[in-house]
Amino acid sequence: MTTQLNDSGVTFADGTIQPSAAQPQLISITGTVASNALTITLAACSLAFRSATLTSGTPSYVATTDLTLTVPSGATLGTVNAVQSRIVVLALNNAGTMELAVVNIAGGNDLSETGVISTTAMSAASDSNNVIYSTTARTNVAYRVVGYVESTQATAGTWATAPSTVQGNGGQALAAMSSLGYGQTWQNVTGSRALGTTYYNTTGKPILVSATPQATTNGTSNLVVNGIEASRSVPAANLGIAVTSIVPPGGSYVVDNNQAGKSLLVWAELR
Repeated sequence: MTTQLNDSGVTFADGTIQPSAAQPQLISITGTVASNALTITLAACSLAFRSATLTSGTPSYVATTDLTLTVPSGATLGTVNAVQSRIVVLALNNAGTMELAVVNIAGGNDLSETGVISTTAMSAASDSNNVIYSTTARTNVAYRVVGYVESTQATAGTWATAPSTVQGNGGQALAAMSSLGYGQTWQNVTGSRALGTTYYNTTGKPILVSATPQATTNGTSNLVVNGIEASRSVPAANLGIAVTSIVPPGGSYVVDNNQAGKSLLVWAELR
């Protein structure tokens, strides 16, 4: 065997690999569905990972051949029927061996690549949006965000519809694209919103919701995000006071009040 230069780095005659320091701006991933399962593949590459020791700033370089992770039928990852989800794909550094993991962005996990993470073994019962899943459970490993897969499944956990978007990432692309206000505008959505109805943020970024109910009697209006009351107002009869909150990616939100003769004056979202 001769020394070879490829996408993973330099492969020497003895089979050892020196990862390349220069990485493509986008890492190649694929997402496919078959037999009601979702299969995610990361193409051969080499990545720099932070140290698993948080007091060390020395990176480790790891090369890999193609990697595959399967989300089995029945595993919802915390997704919701008929609502678009964004599943973030992570590369783990397991003592010098690269592995894949996935997590629903709706869970609100810190994916800034500035710490270490622990994962839970993937199974048909992998149903939490804030748990990071990998084929084998790992503890306190460094990771990189390598992309995401967006899809809408009629029944959560039955991966039958092909992804609508498969996006490879490089560096902090996910964090930049997911920031509030980045590429967003205020939109009046009054005509498509109703009090007491639950909606979901499927944009992949945080959004800002501002809604103003009014009623013919005194009472309380509130905005509930992911089951938590995030904003409350106490308007007098025939007056409206807005309730406003940020809704994280994948989060649920509902606006309502307890007043008689209630109606919606205006509902706007920065999205």
